[in-house]
Amino acid sequence: MIIHFGCILLYSNPFVTQKNKAEYYSQAYVYPYFHQSWNLFAPAPTTNYKLYCEYADIGEQKSDLFSEIKLMHQTNRLKGYEPLLVAFSNSIYYFEKASGQQPLNGPIQNDVNFNIIEKLSKNYLEYSRKIRVDKLKLILVVNENSNSKQRVYFN
Repeated sequence: MIIHFGCILLYSNPFVTQKNKAEYYSQAYVYPYFHQSWNLFAPAPTTNYKLYCEYADIGEQKSDLFSEIKLMHQTNRLKGYEPLLVAFSNSIYYFEKASGQQPLNGPIQNDVNFNIIEKLSKNYLEYSRKIRVDKLKLILVVNENSNSKQRVYFN
């Protein structure tokens, strides 16, 4: 037990300035069995999303909704943008996984998951900008982090 707790103390000691032989042995003992990786709880995202929208207000307006909401959430975590960000990212994720669409295959019609993204985007624009959106064009760009593949979907 003394060896076990000694290795744990050496491994987790924040004041170690110089590596020594005991540090090496504690690393070999503790790391494979007791090291905690936060990837288990919050894995790194595999894709980055951009959701461009075009709508008519006073002239034609264009914006990237997903980046806008993500920036507002990162600017102030207490303002309550997390549920909105999660709603958008989950909707896009489920659309990608359920639809089986090929990239750049033309306009998406009659897809329930893409209709959810459209409705969510329209409601967000109407609420946040205090306007009435009649015609909304969406362009969803999905970039994979592991490689440079890009998929584009639009209505």
